[in-house]
Amino acid sequence: MIVVSGDGLVGRDADVEGVEEAFRRTRLVTLTGPPGAGKTALARVIAARHGARVVDADQGPSALAEIGLLAGDGFLVVDGCDRVLELLVPYIGVMLQRHPGLAILATCRQSLALPGERVVALRELAAGHREELLGRLGVVAPPETLRRVDGLPLTLVLLAAALRRGESGGPLLDLLWDLGHDGPPRHATMRTAIGWSHEQCTPEERLVWARASVFEGGFDLEAAQAVCGDDDVTSAVAALVDRSLVTRSESRGRVRFHLPETVRAFGSEWLSRAGEREATEHRHFHHFRTLARRAEAEWQGGQLRWYRRMRLERGNLIKALDSRLSDPEGADDAQDLAGTLWFLWACCGLQKEGAAQLARVREAGGSPGPEQDKALWTAAWLHAALGDPDAAEEALYCCANQGPARLTQVSAWVAAQRGAFPEALRLIRDAREGHRRDADLFPGFLPSYTVIATTLIRMGDLAGATTVLREGRELCVTTGEIWTRSHLDHLLAQAEHLMGAASAALTSARGALTTARQFGDPAAQAAGVELVGVLTRDGALVAAADLAWAGMEGLRSPVLAEIRDRAPAIPPAAGLGLDDAVALALEESPDESPDAKREVW
Repeated sequence: MIVVSGDGLVGRDADVEGVEEAFRRTRLVTLTGPPGAGKTALARVIAARHGARVVDADQGPSALAEIGLLAGDGFLVVDGCDRVLELLVPYIGVMLQRHPGLAILATCRQSLALPGERVVALRELAAGHREELLGRLGVVAPPETLRRVDGLPLTLVLLAAALRRGESGGPLLDLLWDLGHDGPPRHATMRTAIGWSHEQCTPEERLVWARASVFEGGFDLEAAQAVCGDDDVTSAVAALVDRSLVTRSESRGRVRFHLPETVRAFGSEWLSRAGEREATEHRHFHHFRTLARRAEAEWQGGQLRWYRRMRLERGNLIKALDSRLSDPEGADDAQDLAGTLWFLWACCGLQKEGAAQLARVREAGGSPGPEQDKALWTAAWLHAALGDPDAAEEALYCCANQGPARLTQVSAWVAAQRGAFPEALRLIRDAREGHRRDADLFPGFLPSYTVIATTLIRMGDLAGATTVLREGRELCVTTGEIWTRSHLDHLLAQAEHLMGAASAALTSARGALTTARQFGDPAAQAAGVELVGVLTRDGALVAAADLAWAGMEGLRSPVLAEIRDRAPAIPPAAGLGLDDAVALALEESPDESPDAKREVW
């Protein structure tokens, strides 16, 4: 039992209400969920509320006789239907037909598939509830340990036992046991709890489960087919979902699947036993490199679509890099993937992470050539964005081919950062000629407007900067490019503010901030919040920006810093979280904010 105090369960209020609501519409409700989700505990709490009898289906055929004796006009809980499912399902159906006043709450790892049944699926506990449960169990888990485990209540109960034993390292499933556990014997170890479900799977389902363990952060059906399938895996994935071993979620029309961490660890053990790890990780890498190449090729015309998809795959992309970097012969593959992901690192708020990954790739020592130069160019771009011109220049110097216009453009940015403004303008003119010759609209020609405009603003040529920015913005609108347009809008707001056009500056700043939020870019959002805060003299926004910048050294532009320093004193106020500050800066109510409507997985 995972009831840890007299007042009930942790983090299951919504699930209890879901069961009660379901019984207002039907007489059969089934609680489903992965092994260790707390189905038995929740069912017994509900039984106690209603004064219901509980039948333990683990008793086998004798449970049928007990159901027959207890069936009547009332409420009955049938716990643990999995082990006698084929016998139990038709019998429950008959009992419900014979007794119109009977209501049954069943617990099972899958639906009973009976007419009128409603299913309430238990998911992992949210982060705050995980800490609360561990606290009630009298332990505090180190953050690195919490990151290793999932939010299944049984996982946390067994983790608490491990922490009391002084254990926190080693393979995950070796950690999760407690022979003194007061629940069913199968719950004394997480490996045993999951193992029973493994026994019920077909060989094909077991193979897909094992191979799916290589995914980090979930996967979609396309990835499952590419990585897990010799044949069509759709039915196997659907069966694993039905068995509550894989969870399914949907957001913005995209369906994703996820294995709880303990279920994933179990599959990973079987993948190693089958001798398939190397081959499966190769398939995983090749799938996500192909996906990265598609995203790169289609980025110009589908920036937000690819941003949403690739941010979801962030864990898998890092896993793909890790798998090649751990292979002595994988350095070339790693630098190819890392360089291909320039759009993710530079445009989606992952500048620091991208720079760190590219540093790992350089240490691995890939072969010289176009892929290495691309990775170095990407690293130089990121270092420039992070305000480190020395590191940017060093990466540029290491490129074997010094001719590409994209390298010249980063050199112009570096020159501007060092205050060599005439040199920056000369270099950016050369870069733009190359972009025209190469028909490189993005990331070439369009972002060059930001380099020119920033340089002109810092030189004090506000009229010239405004002209450049409006020209660049018009071209972005014509071509449908929104990432660069957001940055141009932010620079335009700065120039308009410095020219005394306060109303126009506020409109431009809010337009830039709206797009920055769509790309999930914390630095661009912090810049937008700070600028709106200065323009509106809002102390809460300025304080929120200060809090956000504390973790993003180097990303704040000198022009923005100067604007803030020259602004009249703003009354101090308590800072907000960045999401709330963005909503306030855009004059949204809490219900209007996209974060208030975002699906939580």
